Amino acid sequence: MNATNVLFDDLGTQTGLDTGWFLFGSISQGDTLSRVPVNSPTFKIGRRSEMDLTLRSPRVSGEHAEIILVGETIFIRDLGSRNGTFVNRRRVDQVTPIGEGDHIELADMEFRIEYRPSKAVHATSKAHLNDTMDEIETLESAWVLSQLDELIGKRAVVPHYQVIMGLMHSSPVGYEALARSSVSGLENPGTMFETAKLADREAELSLLCRAQAVELGVHLPKGSSIFLNTHPAESLHEHVLPSLRHLRTIAPEHTLVVEIHEGAIDDLSSVRRFIDELKDHEIGIAYDDFGSGRSRLVELIQAPPNFLKFDIGLIRDIHKSPKQQQRMLKILVEMVHDMGTRAVAEGVEKRHEAECCRDLGFDYLQGYFFGRPKPVDGFLPQTDEETGTRTSGDPSLETMAIFDDLV
Repeated sequence: MNATNVLFDDLGTQTGLDTGWFLFGSISQGDTLSRVPVNSPTFKIGRRSEMDLTLRSPRVSGEHAEIILVGETIFIRDLGSRNGTFVNRRRVDQVTPIGEGDHIELADMEFRIEYRPSKAVHATSKAHLNDTMDEIETLESAWVLSQLDELIGKRAVVPHYQVIMGLMHSSPVGYEALARSSVSGLENPGTMFETAKLADREAELSLLCRAQAVELGVHLPKGSSIFLNTHPAESLHEHVLPSLRHLRTIAPEHTLVVEIHEGAIDDLSSVRRFIDELKDHEIGIAYDDFGSGRSRLVELIQAPPNFLKFDIGLIRDIHKSPKQQQRMLKILVEMVHDMGTRAVAEGVEKRHEAECCRDLGFDYLQGYFFGRPKPVDGFLPQTDEETGTRTSGDPSLETMAIFDDLV
């Protein structure tokens, strides 16, 4: 065992580093269990002594596998080993996202993936939980619940739209609809859905948000796409699909794309049926927040979407990340392209991030770099009352000029 390995006593108390990602298992057959910190963005495992983790097994290759950290997301890839790398009993032959609780095998050596937050993070999380409970108690008041009645009854959801830029286009190709309102206490989607959860009206609220997004979104430039969100409380077949069939008739000159969180994909056969139904109605599908948790690329390949939206955690300051991490992300984008799926980078806030995403092969970019979400009126041509001059409703000319430089 080399210097990176950390042994535990009988109580499981760590004698070294105590935060971050770990591999829990034995480094040789019959040896005591160890908790090994993954303390490098590119953590190599194999039989050779110069590896970050040296395993004492003749079945393990000299350079067997590599664990890669990108932001808070962890991946593993095989390095051409003789006896294979497995995740949850499935052999991997490509870069594969892994997460806490996953079981990995390197030939005949086995480990469990663990994550331990820092004490500071734990304390912060505990404080945040206490604050959240206080907020929930406030939300439970009759006043806030009556505000929810007003929000839904008066259809007071006012969607704001955030542009999605295509690297092969000089203007927005799509707009993601985000829920907002002026109802006191329910101004943003977080408080809206926290309150709706108390009243068991989450699906009802989500249906309203999509309806408002399309009914007002018809005023967006013709031919553009409107990206619509869903909620985990909704059934894809009982709630989402019927609403989309209706909304398709309202916006015949726009492309509709429904977003579902990739972590919510449990029944692949059901998702495939859902995708087939969407195709019949010329509606696209996007998997959202890829890389924000336990991403399951193998499952995604079996039910490929039209768009895969990479989480902001993978994009933030990507231009400052080690070249190895950028290369890994580029491999993921190429794999997405092989599925016939277009890759979307979310949370682009800086020019350098946009440039890096362009170089990594992303098809679309979304984020504050191109402007904050705004009501549909903000995208329509405006007339100056004094001069009578009409101005474009596209994103600011300055932002568009910068974007033109990127493409």
